[in-house]
Amino acid sequence: MDWLEALTLAVIQGLTEFLPVSSSGHLSVADAAFEAIRGAPTEGGLFFAVMLHVGTLGAIVAYYRKPALRGAVDLVGGGIRRETSNPAQALVIRSVLLACVATLPAVVVGLGLEDQVEAAFESRLAPAFGFLVTATLLLAVGRLPEGEKGPSQTSWRDALLVGMAQAIAITPGISRSGSTIAAALALGFSRTWAVGFSLLMAVPAILGAALLEAKDIDPGSLSPETVRMTASATALAGVIGYGAIAWLVRIVRAGRLWYFSVYLLVMSGVVLGSVALSEGPSSSGERRGERSSSVERTDGQGRRSEALDRPGGVILGGSGAGAVGGVDLGHADPAGQGSSGPSAVAGVGDDRPVPVGE
Repeated sequence: MDWLEALTLAVIQGLTEFLPVSSSGHLSVADAAFEAIRGAPTEGGLFFAVMLHVGTLGAIVAYYRKPALRGAVDLVGGGIRRETSNPAQALVIRSVLLACVATLPAVVVGLGLEDQVEAAFESRLAPAFGFLVTATLLLAVGRLPEGEKGPSQTSWRDALLVGMAQAIAITPGISRSGSTIAAALALGFSRTWAVGFSLLMAVPAILGAALLEAKDIDPGSLSPETVRMTASATALAGVIGYGAIAWLVRIVRAGRLWYFSVYLLVMSGVVLGSVALSEGPSSSGERRGERSSSVERTDGQGRRSEALDRPGGVILGGSGAGAVGGVDLGHADPAGQGSSGPSAVAGVGDDRPVPVGE
């Protein structure tokens, strides 16, 4: 991997991890493109993959640093025993617990269907169909009226259902953020809380996946050049991820998720067209076999790092954009408010990162 490829993957990771366009799908397409140019499989390395996700995790922490710090101070200063007498602290605790519950389905699916997931990542057509699924979900919820649920009205059943939506993002092309936000809106979440809860769910998913793979990193195999290149890519992914979060909360609050549907439909057509052009009837089987080795990012000892692109510690589905492009996201929210009531954990009101709740 050279500098151009590393920085390109960092840009893609930063954008698609949070935007509802699927990071896994876009990274699969990028891998295929670099493989075609280079004539050899992409080898990003475990260290590089882990650090890119650390960068996007840092973007979430940085964006919601004020409510996160306030909640941490409340917990340390007052103790959990005082949660019933401190509404803000109670919402922090409840929101974190809801996010943990929502992570469980992805962990179960990831562990139980690992072979099927690997097979999906070996398919060059999977991202195209995943993009179509995500586009359909975003179009469907775009027609729904805004709900009123916030953290205090969100039930454990709601959290599990949103978690199930996250679990379907094991397939490349299906956006983690897109599926979770769509499910939350369908369950009656306010737009502000829907995007805030989706981002909150991303924290244990990204952190779990990074820790799972970090144990297999061999420090002795890292050259100074690799470390410098990875550090630069990590910082770039974090900065771009921060901007992607700001764009995401704006467009969700404005009720314009269908913008991403248009982009995903175009991407699906591009992928289908490229596969049709590159694969002939006589060579499709052979190319499929070659692709099975190229979609896996490995370190110098051949270990996989694909788990970092799928939800729940084992499978971290994109959105990304998992999911974290290509639309006018800079307009302010015309309504001015996306929710009502007290705020505690995550959300936005205008151009500045502010606490979100109900």
